[in-house]
Amino acid sequence: MFVAVTGGSGSGKSAMAEDISQSLCSGPKIYAATMMVYDEESRRRIERHRKQRAGRQFTTLECPSGLEEIHFEEKVPLILLECISNLAANELYSGEDFSMQDPEETAERIIRGIEHFADSADHLVVVTNEMFQSGTKDDEMKQYLFVAGRVNRYLMAKSDVFIEAVYGLPYFWKGSGHLHMEKGTWIWDKTD
Repeated sequence: MFVAVTGGSGSGKSAMAEDISQSLCSGPKIYAATMMVYDEESRRRIERHRKQRAGRQFTTLECPSGLEEIHFEEKVPLILLECISNLAANELYSGEDFSMQDPEETAERIIRGIEHFADSADHLVVVTNEMFQSGTKDDEMKQYLFVAGRVNRYLMAKSDVFIEAVYGLPYFWKGSGHLHMEKGTWIWDKTD
């Protein structure tokens, strides 16, 4: 199953994606972390997410860029990829001097990486951000939003389930028949 979870900052999307991952696979799974440590705030956020995942059998794979270059010895039960907004920034500014790369090529490279992860796992859960509500500022921001938007459109088109976290609650844009919440627990319809 391929699940995408989006939401704004503080929407509960990370916890929701982790809960969904746990319902799809109670055993060992991969947490593909794209966030790079830039400052104390990012360090705290990473630590908070690690604590949130504790006891859920996640192995952290640091992958700030180059998803399609990661080799898995065998198919893994589940990969949770978090998050597209960080990955888009890392890939867009991946030049030796952090210069901006071509946005079209960047989006396609990220999509190839997601496809590689989907082929490498029984289940893929991808977290992305809902960041398109405010007005666009400058050309660099427009290029970044182009990359993130292109990848998000791909996620909507290719995922089995697409959920928006709104104040910690799921809004299903797609695939509510595959996955639903019952008494606070995610239930996967395994008949598919």
